Amino acid sequence: MPDAFHQELALPDGRSVVVARATPDDVLRIRWLYHRIYGGSYPFSLVYNPQECAKAIESDRYVWLLAKERDQAVGSVIFTVQKGARLGKVFGGVVSEEFQGQDLASRMLTLGVDGLVRGGTARTVYATTRTVSLAPQRLAEKAGFKKLGIFPNVHRVQRSETHTLAVYFGPGALEGRGTSPRLPLLLKPFFELVRRETGLPEPSYVDAGPVAVEGGATTPFEVLQAPQFILRRFHDVQADGRLALDFFPFHEPNLLLISPDGKTEIFLYRSPKDGHCVVTGARSETLALAELLDHGAAFLEDMGVRYIEVLVEAGEAERLNHALGARFLPSAYYPAMRWEGPGEKGRDYVVLSRSLTMLDFKGIALQPAFQDYLREYFRLWKDLHVGRVLP
Repeated sequence: MPDAFHQELALPDGRSVVVARATPDDVLRIRWLYHRIYGGSYPFSLVYNPQECAKAIESDRYVWLLAKERDQAVGSVIFTVQKGARLGKVFGGVVSEEFQGQDLASRMLTLGVDGLVRGGTARTVYATTRTVSLAPQRLAEKAGFKKLGIFPNVHRVQRSETHTLAVYFGPGALEGRGTSPRLPLLLKPFFELVRRETGLPEPSYVDAGPVAVEGGATTPFEVLQAPQFILRRFHDVQADGRLALDFFPFHEPNLLLISPDGKTEIFLYRSPKDGHCVVTGARSETLALAELLDHGAAFLEDMGVRYIEVLVEAGEAERLNHALGARFLPSAYYPAMRWEGPGEKGRDYVVLSRSLTMLDFKGIALQPAFQDYLREYFRLWKDLHVGRVLP
């Protein structure tokens, strides 16, 4: 049976490359390719750690496409899939300098997306594109990805970088969504940008404001950094249905904040390289969700975390208002993100983020749609935070 991910590509300048799945024998080639582009500053250890790289290549959760001219790796695009949610992610696209301008990255992206969607592995595939130039955004646009949000200063490479969210929807994915989302009314201008991109119908809005978080002492969390114990604990609590937030694809918790009385737990993935952090799950018997998130963010800031992200299902207006009260702002909206079980409808999620450092946009390049998301991010930041002090 032909491999959907194997293809020989003729380039405009007359050269040709072979695109195929990487093998464990390619680990050193991959490391050298990324080193030539990024030096040692690429934020994901997956491309530099030989054991981690080989494990990913051999895993059925990854499709790692490598373009070669003869025996030299000249391009790489990484796809990963969360099969239970039928969700794909593409990242790590690089092309060596001497092969840039040959449409190689675009053709590798299209090859991978088509293979995942046509094969039924994923209903949607998303990319978080860099903004150091317009090229990655244009690449995703050319491949049919929709523009759905922006993440201010989400990662740090040579300096702080803002990324964007772009999503490719397979046939019937948008039409197969579940019930209409319920959103806080103050998110209407934000959702109108999403509607402009996707043509989604109007949601229902709840005219209630962010949940207030009182000042005063914050929770003195204890820190656990035993990944295997944390993962077992996470699955136990999740299986019992005790997590208020329990979905963040492609991330497993490696950090646990727990209150001294054991009644509050926040499960997180923290990047070892750049202070990036996501909430994979949280529960508390004593704190409201807004307090839990706010206290957790304050503690993480003291630990050197510079950015935190959380996912809230779009039907849960009350939880969204708790996140807003904890100073998390909507960065993106992902329709039909999560599909589970036979006959399951696609579930929408709002991506909210909180920056713990001064935002830096020097050298940023954005397409107009992403500029609009950034304007809306700052409008909400001003209205929710500065406006309370300077009405």
